[in-house]
Amino acid sequence: MSDKDFIMPPGQKPSSRLYPISVFGKPQSVVNENYNIKMTGEVEEEKVFALKEILSLPHVEKQFDIHCVDGWSYLGPLFEGVYPYELIKQVRVKRDVKFVIVKCIEGYSTDLPLNFLMSEDAILTFKMDGKDLSVENGFPLRLVVNGKYAYKDAKWVVEFEFIKEDKRGYWEERGYSTEADIYKNQRRDF
Repeated sequence: MSDKDFIMPPGQKPSSRLYPISVFGKPQSVVNENYNIKMTGEVEEEKVFALKEILSLPHVEKQFDIHCVDGWSYLGPLFEGVYPYELIKQVRVKRDVKFVIVKCIEGYSTDLPLNFLMSEDAILTFKMDGKDLSVENGFPLRLVVNGKYAYKDAKWVVEFEFIKEDKRGYWEERGYSTEADIYKNQRRDF
C-alpha cells in the first residue's frame, strides 16, 4: 500500500508523538546482565534466551504505525528488531498450540494467535527511528504488531507462554477485543 492509498483506521486521529502509556508505570529496573525472555507452556522443552542472544539474531527494519485504542495514531516510525518467529522456531511448540500469552516485566500481558507471531506482522524491537527505545517506550524489548491496537504491543517482554486455548491478557480480561483489528474498529468485546 502506498502513502496515497493509506486509509486512517476508523475513530483514529494522527498524533505527532508516541505517548509512553503503561498500566503499571515505568519499571524500576529493566536491564541488567540477567534480562532474558522465557519460552514456556506447551513446548517440548522450555528455553530461556539472554538479551545478547536475541540481539545476535538477524535484524529487520519494519515501518509499523502505532494505533492507540484511545483514538490517536502515531504514523510512520521505523522499528529495528527481530521477528519473534526467530525465537519460536528454536523451541518445539506442541502441535495443537494456537495462542501465545506475551508477558511483561511489570505484570502486564496480552494474548495473540501463534500464527500472527509467526508472521512478519510482529517484531521484537529495540530501536525506533534509528535510536534505542526509551525505557518508557519499552527498552530493551517491545513487541510491536502491525494492524492491531497498541495494547497488543507488549513492553518489556520477558515471556512467551504457548497455550492450546486462548486466555485473555490484562486489557482483554477487562473487555477489550482479543482480535484488536484496527480497520474493523475492534476495540471492545462488549
